[in-house]
Amino acid sequence: MLRRCGLVAASFVALTAISSCALGEGGEQPSQAAPSTENIDPALAVRNPKDLKGVTDACQLLTAGQRAALQVDGQPEQADSEYQEPSCDISGDALSTSIAINTNHGGMTAAHARESNFDNFEPTEVAGYPAVLVNFSDTLCTVAVGVSDTQSVDVFYAKNSGGTPEMDDACGYAKKIAAEVLENIPPA
Repeated sequence: MLRRCGLVAASFVALTAISSCALGEGGEQPSQAAPSTENIDPALAVRNPKDLKGVTDACQLLTAGQRAALQVDGQPEQADSEYQEPSCDISGDALSTSIAINTNHGGMTAAHARESNFDNFEPTEVAGYPAVLVNFSDTLCTVAVGVSDTQSVDVFYAKNSGGTPEMDDACGYAKKIAAEVLENIPPA
């Protein structure tokens, strides 16, 4: 039990460090404003946009049924993210995850503009939406998914102990959680 608590604490410390890197030095908000729709890279445009502006509880982005299917067995706790917007932290035996809403500095054009702020950066896709994997390792991964041209949702995943072999693929499992989150974001 003590080992798991230490891993959970280390996971959330890593998330804080990742969040600070995503925003710039010292966790400050980026000096540039979110891109206007005129400055969106067409290659990163979202074809079926969703809208996070009305989501006030990020914990509602994973239903109890989805959490059970994903083996996310901890209690969801509301928090504020580095973006000063709703976030949800869930820590259980096998894994820890965090879901952060980003409507002020989001979108894939903005994420790509901050590429040099991350230890590693890999463009990808989640359920047909443009995304990037950032600051990933063998046991943790953050995936930022562009849900509209100017909004994104970040899903952090850290493997704690046990769980299924599928959970050993940190970015694969982060993407799986993110795909479930996308199902609960209202369309634009």
